Amino acid sequence: MSAASASPFSVRTMLWVVAAGILAFAGLLILGTYAPDLRNGRNGGAHALSTSAIGFHGLADLIDGLPWEDWSYFVRSDGEWDGKELLVLTPEPGTDPDEIGKRLAPRADKPTLIVLPKWWVRQMPQKPAWVESAGTLPVEEIQRLIRQVPNFALHRSAGGQLRAVNGLPADAATGGPAQLQTISGRNLRPLIVDGEGRIVLAEVGGRPLYILADPDLLNNQGLASADTARAAIAMIDWLNSSGAETVDFDLTLNGFGRSPSLMKLALEPPFLALTLCLLGAALLAGIQALFRFGPPAREEREIAFGKRALVDNSAALLKLARRQHRVGGRYALLTRDAVVAATGAPAQADEAALDAYLDRLAEPRFSELAAAARAAADPAELAQAARALYRWRRDVIREG
Repeated sequence: MSAASASPFSVRTMLWVVAAGILAFAGLLILGTYAPDLRNGRNGGAHALSTSAIGFHGLADLIDGLPWEDWSYFVRSDGEWDGKELLVLTPEPGTDPDEIGKRLAPRADKPTLIVLPKWWVRQMPQKPAWVESAGTLPVEEIQRLIRQVPNFALHRSAGGQLRAVNGLPADAATGGPAQLQTISGRNLRPLIVDGEGRIVLAEVGGRPLYILADPDLLNNQGLASADTARAAIAMIDWLNSSGAETVDFDLTLNGFGRSPSLMKLALEPPFLALTLCLLGAALLAGIQALFRFGPPAREEREIAFGKRALVDNSAALLKLARRQHRVGGRYALLTRDAVVAATGAPAQADEAALDAYLDRLAEPRFSELAAAARAAADPAELAQAARALYRWRRDVIREG
């Protein structure tokens, strides 16, 4: 082989190229499957993954960094709302109120804190994790989120010193923000109030459902103050007094839930074992395709030579015409000639004499078997008659 016709790549190089392509495709498939779950949430929103001023990532980090048993947990899947831990819901503008009710339904006797939104913000183009304020949200936009409180209303007033009431520890209250957000309504039991008695944190309907009117007491902007951070930890610790070891921050309400898919099902236990078995079988099939096992199969002719091919073709034609049962008489003649030749029958005898001679050799008589073969009306009867003739022939001339 000349150098010009030789391949520029060796077999080993091509195998490495193919292996790298397969690994790259598998990595792309896995990353595409889990891409929604790997988002860092730094979009400037009001949720526990956000590091913006209105986010609550600082609170989650603060809980994890304290020398106590509680730690933060991010809820990303539907159905994880029924634990005994304190569940923190942080609805945003545009949140469906029915989605809030969906998360509250399984938590009738379990502590849940709803932190209402307050600020209207815009993402900064150059730094998407940062936001700039565009003012406060319309009161009506916030009030529509809460359907669990009759006559629910939201108010804004100048800030001041807050105080804890009705059993909430005194260190859970601190100075309020410059523009304080408060709430009112039926079945609200105040836990934190301002100087005028307006409610900032309330218990709803005698159950462990709490509403925090002003998010600046827990968000990243508020926790920039050490006093606010200490008060926030005292508040969370008291609300999570059910003996739980975690504080759960719901992310499904903010669009960071894990959506089920067939690919995730295939890549996670218990179906991961089946996926690995299928990949192993595909690998073995590929190896078998690359390397031949055993001698190559001979290429057969479409139309074979010899008497056997003639017999096979004749049999196929008879079967196609549905005339197989008509050959019974011919098979009886072949049986007669074989037995006559093997037993030394008179050479000059006519057919009647030969039949009489053969009838004396064994029971059942040959003439009866030949008549049954000639009278066969379908392939099943022909097969039965042919077997009977073959057994008679074998018994007479001691074949097999």
